[in-house]
Amino acid sequence: MPKPSSRFRLQSSAFVRNDETEKINPKRMIFLSVEGDETERTYFQNLNEYLDTNLIQIEVLRHRRGDGYSDPVHVIELLEEYIDVRQGGLIPDELPTQFTEKYSKEFIQKYLANDSELTIEERKQFSGDLLKIGIDIEYRRYLQSFRQDMDYFAVVLDRDCGSHSKQLMQECLDECNQHNYGCFVTNPCFEFWLLLHLCDVKSEFSPEELESLYSNPTISKKHTKVSYEVSKRAHHTKTISSTKFKNLYYPNISQAIKNAESFSTDFPDLFDNLGSNLPKLLNILGFQS
Repeated sequence: MPKPSSRFRLQSSAFVRNDETEKINPKRMIFLSVEGDETERTYFQNLNEYLDTNLIQIEVLRHRRGDGYSDPVHVIELLEEYIDVRQGGLIPDELPTQFTEKYSKEFIQKYLANDSELTIEERKQFSGDLLKIGIDIEYRRYLQSFRQDMDYFAVVLDRDCGSHSKQLMQECLDECNQHNYGCFVTNPCFEFWLLLHLCDVKSEFSPEELESLYSNPTISKKHTKVSYEVSKRAHHTKTISSTKFKNLYYPNISQAIKNAESFSTDFPDLFDNLGSNLPKLLNILGFQS
């Protein structure tokens, strides 16, 4: 079992909007903007179930544009969008023309100020129209409620050399360094981090097979080389169920951290070699090899 330095307990949900009187305010929030729509999201949401939320909690941010905006630039954009929300921008300055033609700045200001001039029906209609353009005002208020000085902001990216140039990845790293965001990259993809939980990759795969993992070719309609090796051992789709996480991933986090030591774990080597620096994020969460 992994040995977190802080106290852990099982929680019922990764994200629950509790009544204000029941809300838990952890000492530290870890805000993650992740590249994958399913695998990364469900991994960290499941991990959150085991954190003592009085001490630390993970929030996997949701992009207002919906799934599919998952290239590195959009992942950083999502984190910066949350920073704007944190600073008070519940509603973005840039809104679709059709929306601004329907709602004036004065109306929006009255809504945000909870002005009594607006009827309940008007408020419901406005919040419903916000949802249609991907802005969940209640979720944004929830995010805004966390303002601890110790909060941590990070992006989780795939190297994916077939789609992302090294220049792009370096630019993303520079952007993160400039704003003091954590930048966690797995080469070639997040599934390699999962594979490190499931076996001793370095000893189980030959040099030729390791090269194949690095190049990560598409081998079927459903799988690349790495995702196939994960599926063969874990038998799940992109979505990681709570049961699979409990049985296959959570008990092996410390082993995955140790297995990662056999591969690249830092920049710039990580851009050109098989590996992951996700152990650093897990260390922040209290796990050690």
